[in-house]
Amino acid sequence: MGGLPGGSGTSAAGVADASHGGGLGGGSGRRGSLDDVEHVVILMQENRSFDHYYGTMRGVRGYGDNAALAGVFRQPDPKGGVLLPFHVDTFKVDGQQLADLDHSWPGTHQAWANGDYNAWIPAKSELTMAHFDRSDIEFHRAVADNFTICDNYYCSIQGPTTPNRLYLFSGMIDPQGQKGGPAISNPADYNPVYSWTTYPERLQEAGVDWRVYANKEVGDGSGEDGYVGDYGDNPLWLFHAYHDSLASGDPKKRELAERASVHNGWLPNSGKGHDVKHVLTEFLDDCTSGDLPKVSWVVAPYAYCEHPQARPVDGAAYVQTVLKAIFDNDDLWKSTIVFLNFDENDGFFDHVLPPIPPPNTPLEFVQGLPIGLGPRVPMTIVSPWSNGGWVNSEVADHTSVIRFLERWTGVHEPNISPWRRAVCGDLTSAFDFRDHDTRIPMLPDTYALRRAADALQPSLPPPVIPTPGTQTMPTQEPGTRPARPLPYQLVANAAVAAGTVTVTAANHGCRAAALSVYRPGLPPSQHLVDAGGRETVSVPVSAVTADLAASANGLGDQVSTAVPVPAAVAGAVPSPLGGAGGLGAPAPLAVLAGHGGAGVVGPHGGVAGVGPVAGVGVPVPVTVGGAVGVSVAYQVTVHGPNGFVREFAGGRTPTAEVTVELADDEVLRLVVANTGKVPLRATITDLTCGDSADGVQLDPGRSHTEEIDAGRQANGWYDLRVTVDRDAVFTRRFAGHLENGANSRTGPDGSDH
Repeated sequence: MGGLPGGSGTSAAGVADASHGGGLGGGSGRRGSLDDVEHVVILMQENRSFDHYYGTMRGVRGYGDNAALAGVFRQPDPKGGVLLPFHVDTFKVDGQQLADLDHSWPGTHQAWANGDYNAWIPAKSELTMAHFDRSDIEFHRAVADNFTICDNYYCSIQGPTTPNRLYLFSGMIDPQGQKGGPAISNPADYNPVYSWTTYPERLQEAGVDWRVYANKEVGDGSGEDGYVGDYGDNPLWLFHAYHDSLASGDPKKRELAERASVHNGWLPNSGKGHDVKHVLTEFLDDCTSGDLPKVSWVVAPYAYCEHPQARPVDGAAYVQTVLKAIFDNDDLWKSTIVFLNFDENDGFFDHVLPPIPPPNTPLEFVQGLPIGLGPRVPMTIVSPWSNGGWVNSEVADHTSVIRFLERWTGVHEPNISPWRRAVCGDLTSAFDFRDHDTRIPMLPDTYALRRAADALQPSLPPPVIPTPGTQTMPTQEPGTRPARPLPYQLVANAAVAAGTVTVTAANHGCRAAALSVYRPGLPPSQHLVDAGGRETVSVPVSAVTADLAASANGLGDQVSTAVPVPAAVAGAVPSPLGGAGGLGAPAPLAVLAGHGGAGVVGPHGGVAGVGPVAGVGVPVPVTVGGAVGVSVAYQVTVHGPNGFVREFAGGRTPTAEVTVELADDEVLRLVVANTGKVPLRATITDLTCGDSADGVQLDPGRSHTEEIDAGRQANGWYDLRVTVDRDAVFTRRFAGHLENGANSRTGPDGSDH
């Protein structure tokens, strides 16, 4: 057979509430449902971020992300300057065994920086910005290329391994501290400390067949012992219920511990750990015999789990062996889903803002800090219903795996908080259960990759951190990928009146959305907009002015040398005379870094992204040396799921109002109104399609309406910017994706999104 070589519906506004749109075709062509799934295998690896593995991959939210927080890729380095993501070329340096970085509760919250996301290097070290390319993790990329990658999947907690795995196995960390929690750090391996109910116990009670597969030699070891055991990554050892089960003389009660791979003693090292088949013997035997249970968790030893300094190439061999065992059994493959995810990001940088609960959200805060969500981590889904190189961008975390099992088995997990249930999906949107494609792609031979790494690695020097100021941004592979329909349909507009900016967001989708609202110099505010709901945020104009002035004055003496920026950014900086610049060659801009984030100063004094805001477009007269005259009265930016961005900036005197609403599932209606007392010229630029700016002359009290057919023109994507000549600081940006319940693509044709 083909495959692994080597030894071994719609709802409001046409938004999808589950994935069963048309697929790419191929395979058996039969039409089915979730009920056709007979086995789910969950293989959670260790400590890699999404950008670290997939930031340069085509068609995902990677280094070419147009919706990124301004300045987020330019992380301030305490040693001076800023550091960009840099490639660790495993053919030139020893990138297979990178150092382990801080991934603690305090360290990850420090990197998060109250939402500014600009303290990664102080918290994690300069190595946080290291990333791999396709050639470094060839097998991982090939699996993602051929199946479905989730580019909006997050750690459950801003913290280390065990708490994240507790979310995978039980849906919580006991934030109220009633049953051994709150679990925000890694306790000692194998000793019982927790007493809340786990999801495997609920499956057991419901009569659902399940099992944890883990090697039973040594336990958590290093060196040669690291190739066997389970590295302490099976969190069921930490629960009293499984030790009570193990101590019982009743075979029926002991079954809980036996299924959990919790036992009375570790076997000695057999010396066979370098043979992946030996390590996975029990799993391979059950796949061959057809005895695989309904739900399986597979736990790797240290050397195979990809936790730094463990090698990605060894992890690839472990994953390949698991997949090959399933592919080789036709009956098993046609009925099995494999979730391949990572528990946390170690300390490696990721640029996408994680959804954060509003203050005082029940069960989501410990020590006054939000539990999560944490940084993005990889999730790839292998199955006949996720075949074909898809991207799924619905917000998800480790509790989403449990919620998928809930949908499939009917066994409910009450530990999951209401906020997570509202914001995170259940992963069913990643599948098309009407398209059952059992073709097996040809994937790289990890045994050969492993041998090549063994031969080359000993001669390679360690990685070297680039010198700040010498870098350019990594290039993301061009092009788009097919995308599953999502449950989001958001709009947000701003009105300025009586000294207040009022932003109103409406959710026309069928899932709640977490929004972050940024104002220069202030921490972002977090909001939850329920499906069918609205959320209003009011910002005093004077407060924004004062905070922006303070932030800008703090930056005046920190202007560095000129650097090029992407054309899409440079062309969006309004000139002092109003209107938008052309989308031509990158303009030289100077970098700003200070409280609230990083930004750039244009050649005419325009400040792009002062404070933690997306996009660009607030001209500020700047004098190098600290004298900053601020002409901006307000600047508010909203970030939401799947590239949703709104940016509102302007002067103290209202001159215009711009709104964008839904005309239908694929068409936006943009209205520009002159609210001032003199005529003005509004310039409308569609950055998604690269169209030339469209100028409109408006008398006082008059308006202009345009309809933008984003569905026909750009696969549903839009990025609109409006400026006016009577207010040099006035900017409105509207960016995102329109959902119509059908499959789409991850960006406009030919884009790098």
